[in-house]
Amino acid sequence: MAAEAPPLWVSLPVGFTGIDLAAEPGDRMERMAIGLDAAFSDAGPEQKLSLVVAAETALQAQLREGAVHLSVCLARASDGAPVLGMFALFVRPEELGAPGSYPRRVAEELGDAWPEADVGVLELPVGRTAVAVRDLPVPVPGTVYGVPESIVTTVRQTEFLIPHPWSPHVVAAVFTTEQVEYWEEWLPAVAAAVSGISFYPPRDEALDDLPPEQWDNIRKAFG
Repeated sequence: MAAEAPPLWVSLPVGFTGIDLAAEPGDRMERMAIGLDAAFSDAGPEQKLSLVVAAETALQAQLREGAVHLSVCLARASDGAPVLGMFALFVRPEELGAPGSYPRRVAEELGDAWPEADVGVLELPVGRTAVAVRDLPVPVPGTVYGVPESIVTTVRQTEFLIPHPWSPHVVAAVFTTEQVEYWEEWLPAVAAAVSGISFYPPRDEALDDLPPEQWDNIRKAFG
């Protein structure tokens, strides 16, 4: 029997907006276009269309992989250009091995599987985490742009693999953007999004509402 997925909370930083995963693609794209018109009235029609298509293409790919949360970030780069990123969360059952061993072991496995990627281990607020950054080709149906042939675009994907502290699950936090040239400007937003992930409810929740297996962790932290 598959292990039941543990609870997960995420606090989105400014600029990130959660997406209704049950909405029709056309409705999502229309809302995105309206948001772009409001936030970036100076952007040209082709630029706005490209952002809307990039968002929906990334979203569909994440949904196929079983995302439990999706949010989009629309921002203005230092040169004034509108830029878009997608943030997704997945919760996957996985045997974690010996305590503390998962991040380093998985980083080594990813380094072997993705030799072109930048792979490492980071100490984050949510815990020790394996991280991989790589560029991926993504096909876009030509019908989206009203042309007969499909095209291929390149996106940069950053994946954080976070072992759950008391359940045999891994949380994969994935940030994707097509605007690779603005990568350095995206890094603070990516860090803020991942820092908002928590395995514990907001602090105003009563201790009695927590699963018993979490009580000892809280007592150790606060005495």
